[in-house]
Amino acid sequence: MRGCICIVLREIQTEIPVRSNMVPRLLLTVVVSLLYASLQTSQPKYRITFTFNYDFRVTPPCSREVKQACVQRFNFYEISLGISKRAKLGWIPVPADAKGFVKGISGTTEPFLFDSGRHRVAVAAQMPNGMESDLSKCTTIIKIP
Repeated sequence: MRGCICIVLREIQTEIPVRSNMVPRLLLTVVVSLLYASLQTSQPKYRITFTFNYDFRVTPPCSREVKQACVQRFNFYEISLGISKRAKLGWIPVPADAKGFVKGISGTTEPFLFDSGRHRVAVAAQMPNGMESDLSKCTTIIKIP
C-alpha cells in the first residue's frame, strides 16, 4: 500500500511519501501538528495534535453488541528510543457512531516538555484486552524547534 503522511508544523506543510504494509486491522494516516503551550516555565511545553483516518469496516468500534475484536480507543506514543521504550502521550476514545472509513479523527495531548530536535511519534488502536496494533505501522517524525 502506498500512502502519504502529512506533517503540519507551524503552518509549513510537507508531504512525505511512505510505503506501508499495515496490519489489516489498522489503516491510519497521521497528521501531526505542534501547538506551543504558552505556560510560564523556563522550558516551553508542547501539545501534539494527532489527526488520522481509520477504517472501521476492518475492525469495528466496541459497542454494547461488539465487545471483543473491536477498537476501544486510540493511544498516542513517542517512540524515538524504540517501541520497547515508548512513552505514552495520551489517548482518545473511538468517535461516537463510527462506521466505515472515518477521516479526520483527532486528539491533542496535554502539554509536555520535549527536547528540541526530531521525535518519532505513533498512533495505535487498542482493543478491550489491552492488545494494540503494531506501533511501527503508523509513525511519523516531528521536529520540535
